Amino acid sequence: MKLRKQSGVVLALATLIAIILLGSTADAQAYRVIYDFGQGSSDGWLPVGVPAIAKNGDLYGVTASGGTYNWGTVFKLTAPQAHGGAWTETVLHDFPSDSQEFPESLVIDKDGTLYGTGEGPSTRGFIFRLTPPSSGRGPWTYQALYTFKSSADGDAPQGNLVFDAEGNLYGATELAGDLSCGYSGGCGTVFELKRPTQKGGKWRFSVLYAFMGTPDGAQPFAGVTVDQKGNLYGTTHAGGAFGYGTAYRLTPPAKRGQSWTEAVLYSFDRSGNEGNSPVSPVIFDGSNKLYGTTVAGGDLNCQGGIGCGVVYELSPPVKEGASWTYSALYAFQGGNDGITPTGYMVFDSKGNLYGATQYGGGATEGGTAYQLKRPTRKGGAWTETVLHAFTGSNGDGNLPASGLTWGKWHDLYGVTAEGGSACQAPGCGTAFELRP
Repeated sequence: MKLRKQSGVVLALATLIAIILLGSTADAQAYRVIYDFGQGSSDGWLPVGVPAIAKNGDLYGVTASGGTYNWGTVFKLTAPQAHGGAWTETVLHDFPSDSQEFPESLVIDKDGTLYGTGEGPSTRGFIFRLTPPSSGRGPWTYQALYTFKSSADGDAPQGNLVFDAEGNLYGATELAGDLSCGYSGGCGTVFELKRPTQKGGKWRFSVLYAFMGTPDGAQPFAGVTVDQKGNLYGTTHAGGAFGYGTAYRLTPPAKRGQSWTEAVLYSFDRSGNEGNSPVSPVIFDGSNKLYGTTVAGGDLNCQGGIGCGVVYELSPPVKEGASWTYSALYAFQGGNDGITPTGYMVFDSKGNLYGATQYGGGATEGGTAYQLKRPTRKGGAWTETVLHAFTGSNGDGNLPASGLTWGKWHDLYGVTAEGGSACQAPGCGTAFELRP
């Protein structure tokens, strides 16, 4: 009996130790760098834009520098067969040192074709397509679909392109458009690139709206979001009633040949604890509420009165034509929780939000990936949890400015513009995987 009792104690202790060790391993594997950029002379560095995820979980993106000509690349990260395995990087395209350089973003179509934007010193911006080989092997085919020709088109396309139901592309430019709007360089535009009606036809570019500054907004740093009715939603960094940016909607015309209609849903203000100066896109929940972030405002004790940014909600009016209702869900404090939220946020199935901050997260201030948990009762507070604090040291990334997206194994994926172990400080950037 005594021997059996001791054996039982030993077994219980062994089981407990195993559980602790397994828990520690799970925590250690919750976040990992899946690729270090800059590993060779032809590899890209400075990855930008939220990654595009293929149906099989492969990850696609762009680097704003590096590659054969040092003008940026389009890359593919092939997912491993099993979770925790090694990802394999392939450079699909090197941008040459001509009018196509410095790619900024990438999206993937349902057939696996890639579309993106770029800009450089010799162009106002361009939209490109990268088509996979028909056989599954061999080089991808690059084509410049449109190059921004004049200030009327816009300048410096920002944020990801989006598709509508017919496969047309939409986006925004930070600058140009109306050069007399009161902002240096212009106030920016929203544009459409219409898919050809027959195979091999020409894509048709048109400016849907040029911002005017004080009344409606200026400098839309982020791209647009499309709803089921074909309306476009986005934010401007500046302009509006108070000069600190707007959230806007563009409604397509009821009849062909008419103009799109812009409506300011909300003008951000610096007063009080409100967020201001948004640079991120907006996303919808199931009740048509809009969510986004601002890089400033919130707790004005943070960053010498500038504020560290907020996550906000905009609720649609009950009656048509009434005002949208603004709510600040969380104001960043500037310590371990992060500073300057930017990039794309995503929901999970329970309505919790996930995003990233460019800075903060501790002494190294390399930025954070965070969860914002929905309150359990109406009127309750949202709760922020830091999922990972980036350090930029020991191979970790730094500056996760593009945000997060869901991918294979229901993990979160993103890139950091700096950090990693392949290059000297500040590093060439990383791609990372995060399991909440």
